Amino acid sequence: MQQNLPEQNYYQEDEIDLKQLFRSLADRKRFIFGFTGLVTALAIAYALSIPPTYKASISFLSPSTSSVLQLNKIKLTSETSETIYRKFLNKVMSSQFQRKIFDENNYLAKLNPENKPIKNLDSLIGGFTKSITIESNKEKKGEKSNYEKPITISLEGNDSTVISNFLNDLANIADTETVSEFLAIIQQKIDIRLEEISKQRGLLLARTKQDRLSKIERIKIEDKQKISEITDQIERLRVKAKQDRLNKIQVLIDSAKMAKSLGIIDNNFKNISNSKEVNTQLSVAVGDNQKLPKWYLYGEGALLQEISILQNRENDDAYVSEIVNLKNKLSAINSNQILKTLESRKDDSPFVAEINKLDIEAIKLRSFNPSATGINAMQLNQHAYPTETPIKPKKILIVAVAFIAGFILSIFLVFIMNAFRKEEDKVVA
Repeated sequence: MQQNLPEQNYYQEDEIDLKQLFRSLADRKRFIFGFTGLVTALAIAYALSIPPTYKASISFLSPSTSSVLQLNKIKLTSETSETIYRKFLNKVMSSQFQRKIFDENNYLAKLNPENKPIKNLDSLIGGFTKSITIESNKEKKGEKSNYEKPITISLEGNDSTVISNFLNDLANIADTETVSEFLAIIQQKIDIRLEEISKQRGLLLARTKQDRLSKIERIKIEDKQKISEITDQIERLRVKAKQDRLNKIQVLIDSAKMAKSLGIIDNNFKNISNSKEVNTQLSVAVGDNQKLPKWYLYGEGALLQEISILQNRENDDAYVSEIVNLKNKLSAINSNQILKTLESRKDDSPFVAEINKLDIEAIKLRSFNPSATGINAMQLNQHAYPTETPIKPKKILIVAVAFIAGFILSIFLVFIMNAFRKEEDKVVA
C-alpha cells in the first residue's frame, strides 16, 4: 500500500498542473483574444492590400483539312496539319512575337491608364508575359504531342479584361501571320519554279533551234549531193542522146545515098499495100522474112528531110524520157518544201512537247493566286473571356491561417509568461 503513494502523488501533481494551466489560460484570455484578433486584423489588411490576380485561357485545335489541302494545292509544298500547327504554336510562344503584340496593340496604356512613370519597360513587359503557359497535351512523359486534342494557353494578370484581350489578339494575329508566311513561301516557290521553267524553256528552244538549223544544213548538203548526182546523170544521158542522134544521122545519110543511087525519091507505102490500115512496121517476104529497108519505104526526100531535122536539133532532152524524169526530180529538190518550211519557221515551241508541258505548268502557276481566305493555322476551340473570380490571393485562406497561427502563438506566449512568473515566485520565496 505504501508503494502506491508516490504514483498517487504524481497523478495528483499532474492533475493540479493541468488545472493550473487552464486557469492561467482563462486568466489571460483577453491577451489571447486580443493577440489573435490583432494577427487576424493584420492578415485581413494584408489580404486586402494584395491586388487580385486573374487567369485567362484560350484553346484551339489543329488546322482544318481544307486549309492543308489549299496550302498544298500547287504541289510545290508538302505541309501537314502538324507542321502548320507547330509553326503557329512556336509563334504564339515566341517572346519576340508576344512583345510585338504588346507594343502594336498599345497594351502599355491599358496596363498603365494613369500614365505613371515606368523605370524599366522591359521588366514590366517581361513580368506581364512571363506567366504565359501552354498546356501540354502529352498523355505520358516522353510521348509525342497529340494535336487532335485542344491545346490551352493561359495568362495571369491583374486585369482580367486586358489579359483575355491579349490572348485573343495573340492567337488571332499569330494565325494570320502564320498563314501569310506559308503563302509567302508558296509564292516564293512559284517564282522559283517559274524561273526554272523559263530557263528550261530557253534551253529547249535553243536546242530545238540548233537541231532545226542542223537539219536544214543536212538537207542542203543532201540536196546538193542529189543535184550533183542528177546533173551528172543528165549530162551522161545528153552525151549518149547526142551520140545516138549522130549515129542515126549517119545511118540516114547512108540510107539516103542508097535511095538516090536506086532512084527512089518518094516513099513506097502506096505500092506496098492497099490495106486501109497502114503499118509503119510493114514487112514483106524478101528472103527470110526481113523488114523492108528504110530507104525503100521513105525514099531519098524523106530521109534528107529527117537528116536535116536531126542536124538542126539543138537539144535532145525532150526526146529522152529519163532526162525529163531527172529534170522533174531536180526541180522538186530545188523547191524542197521541207527545207523552205524549216527555214521560214520563226517559233519552234509548238513542235516541242516538253515546251508545251512547261507552258501549261507556267499558266497554272501564274493563275494561282495565294489568298488567306478559308485558310487557318489553327481552329479556335474557346475564346479567352474575362473572369470575375481571381485565382489569387486566397483571402479567406490567408485570414484563416493567420487566425489559427495567431491563436496558437498567443497560447505559446501565455505559457512563456507563466513560466517566467513561476521563476520569479521561486526567487522571491
